[in-house]
Amino acid sequence: MTIILPGIRSLTDHLRTLHAHPEDYRPKQCPACSNRIVWCHGCYPRKADRQDLGVTCLNPIPIPRFFCPSCNATCSVLPEAVPPRRWHLWSVQQAVLLLLLAGGSCYHASSTLGNRPCRQTIRRWWQRLREEFVLHAFTLRQWFPCLGRSVAFVEFWTASLALQPLSVLMALLHQEGAPVP
Repeated sequence: MTIILPGIRSLTDHLRTLHAHPEDYRPKQCPACSNRIVWCHGCYPRKADRQDLGVTCLNPIPIPRFFCPSCNATCSVLPEAVPPRRWHLWSVQQAVLLLLLAGGSCYHASSTLGNRPCRQTIRRWWQRLREEFVLHAFTLRQWFPCLGRSVAFVEFWTASLALQPLSVLMALLHQEGAPVP
């Protein structure tokens, strides 16, 4: 099970916070059984830094894990910048999404970006976002009532991304229990 910790929007912020304030990552309760006691259960390495900008690579990124002694469940706590079950950061996915919302093709989005997610990956992101549109729109309109004026898919996501970065929107969806594509 994965928990997204809001407010940590970059990998360097994640590393800094994990080193200086590791208790910020401890869940208040077990996500499986709601037990208030969870133990640190180490970290696992994740290759989240896939940017080819000539800067020093931050990989592997440590992701903290926790264990519930009551139900024997484990959970991981991801920073807001790192999406669950994805290779590319939310910032890369936002750039792709903005290109597609502007009318670009999957091929154009794939060839434009430096770290180059493939066309099939981009197509899968787009499809999953479309499949969950009704639920995502309903959930995000509770947080941002001004999005009620945006009815269509393209109009809604264009307005949403003008308000907040994709990482913040996905953290809100996760917090509300909606599926994060």
